[in-house]
Amino acid sequence: PPTYPFLTSIMRPFSAVRSLSRGVHTTQSGLAALSGRELAHSSALMHLCASSTLVHLVSRALCAAAKAPSTLGLPALMAARHTIFAQFAAGEVVGDVRRVARRLSESGVQCIVDHSTEEATGSNARRENLDAKLSLLSLLAADLSDACAFMPIKPTALVSPSLLERLTEVDATSASDSFAEALALLDEREQEELRHDMEGLRRLCAHARSVRIPLLFDAEQTHRQPAIRLLTRELAAEFNPSSAEPILYYTQQAYLQGAAASICSEMAHAKQRNYTFAVKLVRGAYRASESRTNPHYLQPSKADTDREYDTCVERLLHELAAAEGPQADERSRPCVALLLATHNRPSIERACHLMRDLGLAKANSRVHFAQILGMADDLTHTLGLSGFNALKLVPFGSFEEVLPWLLRRLEENQDALGASAAERPLLRGEIWRRLAAM
Repeated sequence: PPTYPFLTSIMRPFSAVRSLSRGVHTTQSGLAALSGRELAHSSALMHLCASSTLVHLVSRALCAAAKAPSTLGLPALMAARHTIFAQFAAGEVVGDVRRVARRLSESGVQCIVDHSTEEATGSNARRENLDAKLSLLSLLAADLSDACAFMPIKPTALVSPSLLERLTEVDATSASDSFAEALALLDEREQEELRHDMEGLRRLCAHARSVRIPLLFDAEQTHRQPAIRLLTRELAAEFNPSSAEPILYYTQQAYLQGAAASICSEMAHAKQRNYTFAVKLVRGAYRASESRTNPHYLQPSKADTDREYDTCVERLLHELAAAEGPQADERSRPCVALLLATHNRPSIERACHLMRDLGLAKANSRVHFAQILGMADDLTHTLGLSGFNALKLVPFGSFEEVLPWLLRRLEENQDALGASAAERPLLRGEIWRRLAAM
């Protein structure tokens, strides 16, 4: 089979793993954790994902099928259960997650465990979502304490979506810089409801701190995201003291204009208030819908998004190195933590080389790399085997619960689908390698 320059180059600078790239194709090391059945399944599905037209049609068909599951939609849903769900979800119960986590751990990969919860407009639904997340944290701490590194949170499942939109409106008109200032501009009923939802978030953060499983606050659309920024600032100041490992991660989307400037602003705010700005950096999952409603907020092109993403990574790693690198002042404390959630190989390669150049350890507790389960598996496993903090996003739950999450990834996560173009030849090469060895 052919050689793969990226996987060789990402490992060459790190002496601890030179043996993996000497005389052995690195794809073999990265994909060795997959069984033959899993490898064939991944290869077939990634080749189907090569057609953006087909992906779009499948997504639309599944959306329609979900609305009429008992009629013509049933065959489509059954097919999705045995293909898309089987590829990108661990299964329906925590036991399925445990099985996946055990396999991933063989490559030094940990999990971001996600039990999908969707947007909730009613207070009762949000209360149920909060109780479910609190229970899940306890369950993960008891059953998967070594394997579960993070748990994601969808803000609109726990905070009123309409209030997030109102808070964004008043923030835009008043240019307020804090949650308290923006909250004071709402009417009395809105303030009471938002305070109640914030208390729920505080309970969740406090429990996450007690079981030592940090939370990843997902991004939302631009008409809600500024409010989420204010909420996470308020919570980070309380739960991310610079003297301890962070509990709460904000999500920054690089497909938005000014993402790098926003990163710098948040770092400055964290320094001023003496807390850690912990951020999950993504390219973005809402571009398709935002391009129809708020195109002026978006980067002009994919290339511009890629450059913005890499600029954000560079600024964050330089900030971390200033506090932890060889030239760091003994009195300085790191004010940043970074989770690179991307399937983009050049971005990961740049980040790995920059970590080396800045003197940051591969296993630095404040730098993680993450990909979706079933996507870019060779990349995740190679990072784990190389000693980096490698993660897989592992969703679980009933098919009906996970389907909305899967549809969003199919329709809007162009980064993940773009990554499959690089992954397909690696999967083919590994299949041929195994066949030749028989």
